[in-house]
Amino acid sequence: MKKIIYTFSVLAICLSLGTSLWGQRIVDIAASSNPAEPTDIFPVIMGDTMMNGDRVDNNTIYRLENGQTYVTSGRIVNTKDWPLHIEASDLNATDNKAIIARKPNTSGDFQDIGRPEGDVTFKNIWLISGERGPLEQHDWGKFRLSGAGTRIVVTDCIIEKDRGGFLQVRADSLKIFVENTIFRNGGNRRIIQGNGRAIDARNFVLDTLVMSNCVVHNLQDRFFRSQGGVTPHNYIKIDHCTSFNVAGRHGFIQLGRANTVEITNNLFSNPIMLGSSHPAYTNEQTQPDNTLHKVITIDTLYATTNLTISNNNIFWTKDVTDYWATVDSVNAPNVLSDLVKQSLGADTANAFFSEVFDLDDVPVTILEYVQDLYADPTADDMFDFIVEDSIVAGTSFDSGNLFEFDNFSPCYGSGTQSATASTTGGPVGATSFCSSLTSISNLPEIVQNFRVIPNPVNGMARFDVQLIKGGDVRLEIFDLNGRMVDVVSEKYMTEGRHDIRWDVPAQLQTGLYMAKLSADNGVQTLKFVVD
Repeated sequence: MKKIIYTFSVLAICLSLGTSLWGQRIVDIAASSNPAEPTDIFPVIMGDTMMNGDRVDNNTIYRLENGQTYVTSGRIVNTKDWPLHIEASDLNATDNKAIIARKPNTSGDFQDIGRPEGDVTFKNIWLISGERGPLEQHDWGKFRLSGAGTRIVVTDCIIEKDRGGFLQVRADSLKIFVENTIFRNGGNRRIIQGNGRAIDARNFVLDTLVMSNCVVHNLQDRFFRSQGGVTPHNYIKIDHCTSFNVAGRHGFIQLGRANTVEITNNLFSNPIMLGSSHPAYTNEQTQPDNTLHKVITIDTLYATTNLTISNNNIFWTKDVTDYWATVDSVNAPNVLSDLVKQSLGADTANAFFSEVFDLDDVPVTILEYVQDLYADPTADDMFDFIVEDSIVAGTSFDSGNLFEFDNFSPCYGSGTQSATASTTGGPVGATSFCSSLTSISNLPEIVQNFRVIPNPVNGMARFDVQLIKGGDVRLEIFDLNGRMVDVVSEKYMTEGRHDIRWDVPAQLQTGLYMAKLSADNGVQTLKFVVD
């Protein structure tokens, strides 16, 4: 992973324009040749207008160079008329992302990254949203989703260093799709407070939230927070995600009110490290079941509520439970709240299992931070749960909690129960980050390329398939409960590349699906989202 250089100055930019295969205008934003003065993208994006003030082209992709640092000196705000689309030049180089940080304006103030009012797409971007400088408290709420009814797509990204929520919802009816993305380093560095969340819906209502193959770690509060709303979310799907080092002051996944929820195939290690019942840590925002922490909670059950929670590995490691035995009233928090268990009924038994192991190569446990809180929640010298890359060792950014992120591997052994425990018989957790695990079957590969365009799918899509050898080929669509919902194609295909069109059935609901490509010599699968 390319290391960020912590310098924030201004340099003039160079642009080159082009047109993509899909007719979108491309604006390539050149990186600075002087690492001390990164390119400022704010005047490029916000100033991309004609003499009359209209946008030059509402259908524009802004591309940043992989491995280069960019800054924004102002708040990027789009409208419903023009989607904000920022991506790295090479989308396949996911270990070398384009970096966006902040720089102070002329008054010395750090502005928000953005408050978009229209659609947003980020691909292969490393977004450092609240950083203010060496060891300072991060800013709060620096990327707020402010456009009602808009669509947010985040793919292959890292989002970190915001004291509040990384994706902070500030409008109703959003559709949020997040895939292969890492959320880390959220919350107040050395004091106890409720901030530090991956997805923060607050009291707004979501149309859709789909999180797939995401990793969430080193947070002070929750994986997902929904609280105070009066209208249920339409659809929430959290599938094949991995989480660790989450203090969980107010719980972990707080669903609030929702119609359809699917929480499947996840790996949650130590999801609430603060324990279950200490009143000093639950006095700000209580849980649905009085003040006792639960890992997955819901506030209200409706006649329309449909919860599917299954095949999740949720566990606490022995060092954590041994410490709780000295300070807490229970051995570990309950996983499911009372209303969740009431909704699941007999399916409660399939909601989760607990297989304890250490992940391959991840930052050190933040148990020391928890111990410091119990010793003195008012102290200002607590262990810093914010983890920095070891490249900053000995610099002013050295927090004492360093990790070599080039070796990051939130994975586990292929001989474990978890390696075959998912709803499709594969591994649980964020398998896209694990070379030693695969979410595909063990049958031989039959393709050199298999993808769906666009993703998320809306109305019509095409499957781009490159076969290794010719033969009879069948392309089917399944939901994640294993039910076949459509047969896209069934015919003989020659070796080489094929473009298979799919008209999405009108009755198909928003959510996560799996495409299965079968031939005489094997099977290949891929997951995608229907919007």
